[in-house]
Amino acid sequence: MLRKSFFIISIIALQACADKESQRGNTQVVNEPFKIIKDSSSVDDQSDHTENKTFESGHFYTHDDLKFMSFTWDISASDKRFNVQWTNGVQWFSLDRSKDVGCMFGVITRPYIHLSGGDRHEGGLSLLGILQNDSTIHVLSSYVNDVSQGDLLRAYNFKGVDCLVVLNSDSTFKTVIVDSNLDLGNDEDISVQKNLAGRWGDPNFGNEIEFFNIGRRVIWNGEEKQFHFESGEYDELLNVFSIEGDSYFFKRTEEKLFLYKIDKEADDWEYSGYQPEHFDTEYLIQESSKELSFEVFKRNVSAIFKK
Repeated sequence: MLRKSFFIISIIALQACADKESQRGNTQVVNEPFKIIKDSSSVDDQSDHTENKTFESGHFYTHDDLKFMSFTWDISASDKRFNVQWTNGVQWFSLDRSKDVGCMFGVITRPYIHLSGGDRHEGGLSLLGILQNDSTIHVLSSYVNDVSQGDLLRAYNFKGVDCLVVLNSDSTFKTVIVDSNLDLGNDEDISVQKNLAGRWGDPNFGNEIEFFNIGRRVIWNGEEKQFHFESGEYDELLNVFSIEGDSYFFKRTEEKLFLYKIDKEADDWEYSGYQPEHFDTEYLIQESSKELSFEVFKRNVSAIFKK
């Protein structure tokens, strides 16, 4: 009876070592059951039997337990290549914690990589995975856009750009996440690439403007200027940019760019649903931008992994 009580107390203490932050309040089965073979030979002389166990979020496992996972992993793997600020264009996250945790029973293994972050609105983004080797994470659960349970995150450097290539469980290409210190993939640059980038002409008055994929610069009627995007409620990025005291709402179709000069005091422009009744100027595309965009970068990486 005393031994049984000590065992129960030990289990409770062990669970107290768990990091509640990454549990997110639930226990989720994140991989197929793995099998542990127990040698039950004793006075009963019973044969070996198989015990099925599941790999569950929020639990710690010893190195011996992990030998029975349904996929391989390298206990000596380094998380160095993942220790970067990452973005998919609308969310930002970084390495929070990984691998070993100490507690009163010594060092036990929680075989997790934990990436955490948020978006413009709020934090709370989380991704849990297992570091399989120096360059690959097996995803156990994810709140990151376009990344799902069972996917693989592979650290990769493509033409000098650090990125995470997201692969399906069968290693087919899915998408790319990039180093957030680069202009290439953040949401403002993606907005420029989708809506503004290129050389535009006003057929009525002969005015010409040219936006570039990367950076907040524009050549406005022959003069280079800087501009910035405006944000609305919850820091949501709006289709409004300001340049030297003037602010413009923009809308893009395939061949046309519509600009409306807004009055910040009179117009209700702070909300994402804002649409002006008319547009002041209609520009026609003269030449698409020759600079590298995030979509082109993803297609180039995709071609490498589809070979």
